[in-house]
Amino acid sequence: MDLAYIHGKPELQGSIRNANQDFQVEEVLGFELDGQGEHIWYWIEKEGQTTNAVIKEFARKTGVQAKKIGYSGMKDKYAITRQWICLPWPIKKADPILSLETCKILRCGRHSKKLKIGTHKKNKFKIKIQLNSGDLNSVESRLTSIANLGVANYFGEQRFGRDGDNVDSAIKMFTGEKKVFDRKLRGMFLSAARSEIFNQVLNKRIERNLFQPTLGDAFMLSGSNSFFVAEEIDDAIIQRFNSGDILLSGLMFGEGESITQGQILQLEQEVIEVNKVIADGLVEAGLKQDRRSLQLPVEDLSWELIDKQDNQALVLSFVLSAGSFATSVLREVVQYQDVTRKPS
Repeated sequence: MDLAYIHGKPELQGSIRNANQDFQVEEVLGFELDGQGEHIWYWIEKEGQTTNAVIKEFARKTGVQAKKIGYSGMKDKYAITRQWICLPWPIKKADPILSLETCKILRCGRHSKKLKIGTHKKNKFKIKIQLNSGDLNSVESRLTSIANLGVANYFGEQRFGRDGDNVDSAIKMFTGEKKVFDRKLRGMFLSAARSEIFNQVLNKRIERNLFQPTLGDAFMLSGSNSFFVAEEIDDAIIQRFNSGDILLSGLMFGEGESITQGQILQLEQEVIEVNKVIADGLVEAGLKQDRRSLQLPVEDLSWELIDKQDNQALVLSFVLSAGSFATSVLREVVQYQDVTRKPS
């Protein structure tokens, strides 16, 4: 589906991932290693490789089972990415001397805890967009607005599979048309189905001019998973919203009752009714209802315009909270084509 924009559909058109170095991602851990314990954490850089490929090579070279090797998040293949990989390794055993083909080890250190999924706090991006057409004069005002308000926190296309068919696969799984025995694959389909409902809720709020504090809203505290329903939308709520202290939240569907009220609850129920097969499947799978921010704050946003006769490009640098998608930022700036993906 064509998802609505909070800054209007951009005029610029271009492409991303024309080269691996044009898409760079770096994990921001948010704390320092304590220098002790039975876990070695490796700060690695990879290019043109999946995180799984790196983990498998660590396993082959060290003899540690791949399932025991920790990581915080999967990183893009068609990119240059830096992330942490964690190896369980006894203190009394000499540290392994590693030479890897899938990545460079930039540094390492011991830590008392294993690296788990979702440990890192943020991701830092540097992305070059090759521009094909559009007026560069309007891009700076748009980027300034994005820096101030953020963007719509849609789940990006990565969530829905390389060919965008994970939601269809989830529906077939729910109806019994498709049998899925692999636990990881089943989890991917469930995540895609849940994300589809969230994206539809967010899209309808923007279309109905409800991307603003509305009576019945569940607000999230910035930087946390805590949320609350305001008894009224007064000046204090508006001020907290404008300052970024509180954020609008959307439905992550599952078992349980929504805490929203009024027209916000009605909107969410409309989306659930339209997607009844997905909703019933998610409840049957045991997922619990939760909330996710509808807004995605874009931190430390800066940009460089390259405007030469034979080369027009825009280089963006910014920081996002972990679990967010850089493509949600890019889509508000430019109508882009990812050259590594099949045309839809």
